[in-house]
Amino acid sequence: MRSAIKGLGLVGLMLLSGSAFAAGNMPQLNPSDMPPQLVWLAILFAALYLLMSRVAVPRIAATLEARNAKIEGDLAAAEKANEDARALIESYHQKLAVARDGARQLTREREEADAAAAGARLAQLSEQIGAQINDAEKRVAAQRNSALSELEQMAHEVAASVYQKLAGEPADAGQLGAKVGNAIKGSGR
Repeated sequence: MRSAIKGLGLVGLMLLSGSAFAAGNMPQLNPSDMPPQLVWLAILFAALYLLMSRVAVPRIAATLEARNAKIEGDLAAAEKANEDARALIESYHQKLAVARDGARQLTREREEADAAAAGARLAQLSEQIGAQINDAEKRVAAQRNSALSELEQMAHEVAASVYQKLAGEPADAGQLGAKVGNAIKGSGR
């Protein structure tokens, strides 16, 4: 501790005396040359500050805004696709409920009129409803798979774009596809 204090004292003494500078060891630290150096430092700092604030920062801000707008647009499209899938599922449930109610009513009327004819008609309606349900389930599954594949494609595009913007070079498609696929599988698809 004492040696550090002595060392600092010697450095201070050398700076105040200027004897080390007169010998030519470090002319940039000569106290008589410091005011012009400080003026140039201030001028260069101001010039660099203006350059950064007028050129670099607005370009970075524009890039970030464009990226945020793209992400928000993609999220909005994904949310719309999700809402459409939910609406289709809700419509499917409503049609299924209506079809079931109709089948029950028809069954009751036919059971009162003719038990044998009602059995045949009920089998026919069950097949039609089953076919409609299967068709509706296939359409809903196809639309859901289509929406999910579009979301996966958008995720690939967004990930590639973000990687390219952050890393400054295009991403390896195989590795990026594997990481996005793992992320989607981890989210419960």
